[in-house]
Amino acid sequence: MIFDLTTLLIIVVLALVGWNVYLSIGKKENKDDESRIDDIKASLSSQTSSLEGLIRDVASFQDPLNKLNRYLSGGTLAGTFGEWSLEAIITDIFPADKFESNCEVIPGSGQRVEFAIKLPEGLMPIDAKFPSALYDNYMDASSRGEKESVNTALTSIKRHVISDAKDIKEKYMQAGQTIDLGVMFIPSESLMQLIDSIEDLRKIIFRDSRVLVMGPNSLAAYLISIHMGFRNLALNERAEEILVEFGNLKKEFENFESSTEDLAKKAEAMLKAVDQHETRERQMNRALKRMEEIGEDTEKKD
Repeated sequence: MIFDLTTLLIIVVLALVGWNVYLSIGKKENKDDESRIDDIKASLSSQTSSLEGLIRDVASFQDPLNKLNRYLSGGTLAGTFGEWSLEAIITDIFPADKFESNCEVIPGSGQRVEFAIKLPEGLMPIDAKFPSALYDNYMDASSRGEKESVNTALTSIKRHVISDAKDIKEKYMQAGQTIDLGVMFIPSESLMQLIDSIEDLRKIIFRDSRVLVMGPNSLAAYLISIHMGFRNLALNERAEEILVEFGNLKKEFENFESSTEDLAKKAEAMLKAVDQHETRERQMNRALKRMEEIGEDTEKKD
């Protein structure tokens, strides 16, 4: 595929060179032949220099692409790429306390799944699989138009994905430890589309192994829905706490209301006592005043 890209770029550049030469010739059609030849040579020299620079750039660009192709052409390196992609999705959605990495789901088995999501019902194992070499075979056969090779590549992919799903079920799923569901992550949307195009493949895998096969987009959407479920559960738990606190507040308010009524009654009694005190005080003042008046009258008579 990289060779085809390089060849296409060179062809495009040569076409541009030819077009520029043609324009150069057209603009100088009124010059004499010797001058025109000199201009063509200068133009060709300039275009050749540009072409050589472009070829060097293409070669430098081709080297990292070759390394990437070697990196993704099966083996543990391709698996590492899948793990990185899976980790990026999970850590972007869940807080650290909602999942485990490199988790030994079945105690004592020695089998560790790449990630396990912590659900109220148990763990949900997620394992990345990337049969990139098989996918490359399919792409090469498709580009050559070899129908038989294409069918062979599809059969190999189908067999490999079914086998991977069985591994997930046998190694990472156990009643009492996990939910009755596992996830196989395919870190390539184009490969995921190819898997979807194989008739009933995902249904067969789910029926036989209880494993969901998902690409980056579908897995992210699925995990986001789980995360929203966590948030709803947390809100429900908080709602129960709020109801309890509201009940306590209601009792306190009722107690406060009762004590306020008592205080109001006491205040009312106190006001009555004050009124009575003032009335008695006025009566005592009048009595004292009468006594003073009687004393004054007595003194006058004497």
